[in-house]
Parts: sequence; structure tokens; C-alpha cells
Amino acid sequence: MTPVEPSWPPEKQEEWLRHLNYTSLRNISVHECYPGHYVHFLHRKNVASPVLRSYHSYAFTEGWAHYCEEMMVEQGFGDARLRLVQLQDALLRNCRYISSIKMHTAGWSWEDATRYFMENAFLDRLPAEREAKRGTWDPGYLNYTLGKLMIKKLRADWLDGHPGGSLQEFHDVLLSLGAPPLGLAREHLLGPDAGPAL
Repeated sequence: MTPVEPSWPPEKQEEWLRHLNYTSLRNISVHECYPGHYVHFLHRKNVASPVLRSYHSYAFTEGWAHYCEEMMVEQGFGDARLRLVQLQDALLRNCRYISSIKMHTAGWSWEDATRYFMENAFLDRLPAEREAKRGTWDPGYLNYTLGKLMIKKLRADWLDGHPGGSLQEFHDVLLSLGAPPLGLAREHLLGPDAGPAL
């Protein structure tokens, strides 16, 4: 998490920190640590293939961590508050998806994107500005949502093709690939005729 700037007045500091409550920090921990990025990177260290080790797909990496937020709630981790925070964070990532495309293909200004985050992700002005600014230099931040949706589809298709297969087995085989483009992961897990990724 990004700390407040010491030069900010107290009301601006509060506006920035308001969304970082204990339940939000729990969801952030799922994303960043367990079973998100940290667990993924542990698996990546064990990838034997030099070709697979060379891949680093933004959609796989951020999609996995974002997928974990929803998956953990589905599996019974947390309570209703965590489910609400997970949905709030998913909404934010959906707004990133739209803002990225609109800023880089449809002429949206930084202010247009800021307003979109305020109206649709229900952010205060300062965090909305930060999200819009990130989209100006990181248009790939749409990959959180895109990757999550592709992993969810891959999971459903893999489980359909592996009756009796468990979620752990799917996660193990997926993470054993490292972080290739999700289309290649899909082909590896389901074969060359795997069908569309979304």
C-alpha cells in the first residue's frame, strides 16, 4: 500500500487511508501473499523449462492474484465484510478495464477517467485521480480483470474435462506453468482445440 504524503493536509490523508481498513488489508493480503503473488512466485521458482521460465504474462500474474480474492471467499474464507470488500475491489478492477480502453482508444481525458472512477467505483477524488493517472502510463492494468476472467473460464473448462478433479489439482497444474500467456496455458491444460479463452 502506498503511504500518505507527509505534506498532505489531514483531510487529504484521511481520504487516502479511508479505504485501507482491516478488512481491505485482509483482501490485499490474499492478493499479495497467500495464495496470491507470493505463492505464485514460489511455484515459478520450480518451473524447470527455460522457455516457461522466460514468460511473464501480466494477465496471468495479476489475473491469478485477483482470481484468488474471489476464490478464497467462494471457499469460505472471511465473512460478509470480506465479500463486500472483494466485490468493491473487483468493481475497481472493472473500472480500470473500461478506463484503460477508453483513455487509449476513445479519447478519454485523465479527468474523464477520474470522474468514471468516482461515479462507478465510488472512490473519493484523490484515489480516483491516482487510478486514472496510473492508467495513463500503465494501460495494461486492464489485465487484472481480463486475467481473472480467463482463469475462471479455464478452471470451469478444466474441471468439466476432469471429473473428480479438485480445485487444488487445477491450481497446482496451472501454477506449475509459471506465468505464460493465458492462451498458451489454456492450450497446455486443455489441448490445441481448447476453444475460446473467454
